Amino acid sequence: MGEIFGQLGINAPFLLAQIVNFVVLLLILRLVLYKPMLKMLESRKQRIAEGLQAAEVARREAEAERARLQEQLDRERREAMERIAAASKRGETLAAEIEANARQEAARILAEARQEAESERERILAEAQEQIAELALLAAEKVLGRELANREAQRAFVQEFLASTATARN
Repeated sequence: MGEIFGQLGINAPFLLAQIVNFVVLLLILRLVLYKPMLKMLESRKQRIAEGLQAAEVARREAEAERARLQEQLDRERREAMERIAAASKRGETLAAEIEANARQEAARILAEARQEAESERERILAEAQEQIAELALLAAEKVLGRELANREAQRAFVQEFLASTATARN
């Protein structure tokens, strides 16, 4: 076989040395480079898997939090609508109460005005009766041509007469 290699121009001891060197280099590379590289790749693969798991967990938590926040937002909206409805109802009640108070106040003012008008009417009637009594006395003095003796008694008589005619009319 040495001759076959020689005819081909291959140096057998050199080839053998090259093969041994190559195998030694492969063993060294395997120990120094290949195994650490595989460990590093495996470690990276694990970190990526853990990152994906953490991302999935975070996604689930975020989705759960979003659902919780949406539920809370819906609850807050319902409560706000209930508060608005209650405030509206209170407003309507207050408006009705104010209207009732205004009606009562108007009725009170009207009653006072009527009472005041009645008092004024009675005062005017009393003044008119007094003036009529005075005129009647003056007319009686003119007719009789003299002054009547007891002016207070005459005035009481005229007042009594006017009161009796006022009650007879009513």
